[in-house]
Formats: sequence, C-alpha cells, structure tokens
Amino acid sequence: MDCALTKMDGVKWISWSNSEVQTFLCLVGQERIHRELDGATRNEKIFRELSQLMAAHGYQRTSRQCRDKLKKMRSDYRTIKDRRERSGANQKHWKWFDQMDAIYGKRPVSIKMESGLDSTTAVLDPMMDSKRFSTCEGYSTTSHNMVDSAGPCFGVFGGQPVTHSNYKPNAAEMHASDLKMTECQVYQVVVAPKEMARIENPWRTLIWNPEKRTELMEMIKTYKPTVSSVSQARVLLIGPVGAGKSSFFNSINSVFRGHVTSQAISGCSSSSLTTQFRTYSVKAGREGKPLPVILCDTMGLEENKGAGLDVDDISSILEGHMPDRYQFNPSAPLRSEAHAYRKSPDFKDKIHCMSYILDATKVSNMPEKLAEKLKAIRQKANLLGVPQLVVLTKVDEACPLVRECLTNIYRSAYIKEIMQGASTKLGIPLSCIVPVRNYIEELELDLNSDILLLSAVIQMLRFADSFFDEVSDQLSNLQTKE
Repeated sequence: MDCALTKMDGVKWISWSNSEVQTFLCLVGQERIHRELDGATRNEKIFRELSQLMAAHGYQRTSRQCRDKLKKMRSDYRTIKDRRERSGANQKHWKWFDQMDAIYGKRPVSIKMESGLDSTTAVLDPMMDSKRFSTCEGYSTTSHNMVDSAGPCFGVFGGQPVTHSNYKPNAAEMHASDLKMTECQVYQVVVAPKEMARIENPWRTLIWNPEKRTELMEMIKTYKPTVSSVSQARVLLIGPVGAGKSSFFNSINSVFRGHVTSQAISGCSSSSLTTQFRTYSVKAGREGKPLPVILCDTMGLEENKGAGLDVDDISSILEGHMPDRYQFNPSAPLRSEAHAYRKSPDFKDKIHCMSYILDATKVSNMPEKLAEKLKAIRQKANLLGVPQLVVLTKVDEACPLVRECLTNIYRSAYIKEIMQGASTKLGIPLSCIVPVRNYIEELELDLNSDILLLSAVIQMLRFADSFFDEVSDQLSNLQTKE
C-alpha cells in the first residue's frame, strides 16, 4: 500500500517510510490543522504548512505529495471501516487504521489486548522515537528529553521518568497484581518544531487595535525634522534582490492611501526589477500633502561581482550626489566627473537613515559574498555616521505561528532567533531590527500588517532624529570653537 513508486507531472514520488507516515499522521491529527482541513474547500495553504512542518522533522515532501498521501489514506480508511461495519469482523489488517480512526473516528485509539503488558509494549514500540512519545492510561506525560542513555522518556512512574528501555512497572502498584488488561488507550503527543515555539510573554510590547494604527499615522503625519533646512527625512532602502524594498514603499503608500497600491515596480525575478535610483514621497491620501519622509529605493544587491547594485555607489547615495531616476550601472559606479553627479548637494539631499531590507526566510542561509557586501555597505555608512535599521520582511512565510496570526510576531521564538541571526551577521543590535509584512497578494488592507509597517517607519524617523541631533551637536561645537 505504501511501497508504490510512481511519477506524476514530472515529479518522482518515492515511498513513505513508517516513521514518515507516523510523523505525518501526528501533524494531521493536531486539532487546528485537522479542523482547517475539514473546514476548508481550498486548502492549499494548509498542505503547504504540512510540507514545511514535515521538513522541520527532516522529511522532504511537497504540498502535493502531502495532499495525495492524505487522500489515499482517507480512502483506505473509509474502505476498511465500511467493511468492518458491514461484516462485524476485521476483514483487512492495516497498521494505520487505529491512528486514522483516532483522527476521523472522533475517539482515542482503542486497542484490545489479549496478552497483557507484552501486547501493550508491542503497540508502543513502533511509536517511540526521539521526537515523539506515547503513554499508557494511568501514566502522566513528560518531556521527550533523553534520560541518561536509556532512551526517550515517555512517562512518570513513582516520581521517576519511565523510558522505553527501562520500563519495568511493579504489578502490585499498577493494577493490584492484575496485568491482564483488556483495553489500553494510547495517545500521541507531537513535539512542535522550532518554527511553532511560542513565548508565553511577548518580548516586545505592541498594541493591536484601530486606535493604535490611527495614532501611528498621526505621529508620522505630524513629524518634523529637528534641522530647519530639512522638511523631509530621507530613508535609504538597501537589500538583496527580491527582499521587498519596492514592496515596502508600496505597502507604506497603501496604508496612507487607504487601499493597496503599486507605484513602485515590484515582483519576483532572479535579477533586480529596480534599475534606477528612486526617491518616493508618500502622500496622506490621494490628494493629500506629502508626508515628512522620503523613501529612497535602490537596485537589489546580488552575490556576484558586477551584478546588482555596486557597493561603490553607496557613498554617492549617502552623501546626496546621486539624483533621482539615475540609471544604475552594475559594472561602473557613478563617478564625480559624470554629468549626472550632483557636486554640491544640500543637507536635505543626503541620506538621514539607512534601512537594510532582508527576507526573513533567507537570513540564516545568506550567501557569504552577499553578507560581505552588506558589511562593506555598513562600514561606509558608519564612516558617515548614518544610523542603520534592519527591516525583516516575509515573516509570515518564515514562521507558521506568525502566518496563523500576525500578532504572534513577538511571541515567536523562531522569529526572534532569525532577528538575532541578522543581528550577528550585520553587527547591528537587536533593538535596531524590526519585522514587517508587506502587501504582496492582498487586495484589502489588514490592521495588524498596517501596525507593523507604521511601527517600522516610526523607528526610521527616530533614527533620522538621532542623525539630526548628531549633526546639530557638531555644528554647535564648531561654532563654540570659533
């Protein structure tokens, strides 16, 4: 039943091992997933999540394979169950029937015993591994940690952990010397993968309601740079191809327009869709005034030399020498003798805050050459004293817990781990890293997405204020010396 090798739509389908099917059924049996599978007519997202959870357990299965496997197992289960109900006897033995019955029969797995303890142990044997544990009725469950070298712990008896290999219960204490049990209920507990690990108390506080969104929007609208010669803080967006730089601007613009917009070119491509240096103003409504912030979009960074944004262009951008709509040349940075080079930029033309836009799903496996480019850019910004912020995009794609509900963002241990990884790679404090969810496929705005996006802009403006304060202090010191 589980050994067939077939090929469909160009994808090779390999047989499922027993441990793989065991893991799959444990995931399918989770209350939330089971409920969504039953209630959804278009459930591709759920099967994608199952595929990701299987990968977290070390099994590579596509969402299509997960869908077809469950469809086949449900069909087998119904067939066998119908035969049993009609005949009143076990017409066909199937090792997964009891677990499928526990999921779709709305009852715990019930296994009739004929030989007491030995039969119980035989049932538990195939269900034990380092990631899952089971327990007989009358035992309390505990963690799946290893106890010395005895094997995975699956219960507590007499205050001591009971493991698969040292399981030697005292008959008198268990059942008054009667070990000939007639029924044993077996339960399975799935240890959630790290992507689903939830922190009890959020490690950052954020209010999720319409009033908070309105408050953040008003803070941005009424922001005023502390330097009189600057009316709009300029924030530079830097990041790899496909990280979401242009989408970030579009998302901020959408929040203030009241609907999803797509002014900046964005999408999926192996090379950067943005080929020009663009300075975007955000307006408060369709005919509203420009907000006191300009988001500067750039060509995407690429791993290979001579591809994507040239690191040598960064200094020209930061110092205000590069004009709007300048056409990037990956093989030749902007030179001071070029016609487009702005020789004497004003302070308002300079960059006041730089934001690295990084894809949360790719931080942990960022190519070394790309990481080196980001470090080189950071050094140039440090020399000029430009404050830097990291914006993590696609957090919902990186973490199932966040995809389930965006308000889990600061309860997700996995997202915090990703942010700490970005902090280590770039040498930027964790306090300078914020997560967002851009508008990519939606047609309508979402309250929680708006709050994360607006919170990121607030941080950018605060960082710009720090830059303005530093420049003002330098000017004051010069005037004092004179």
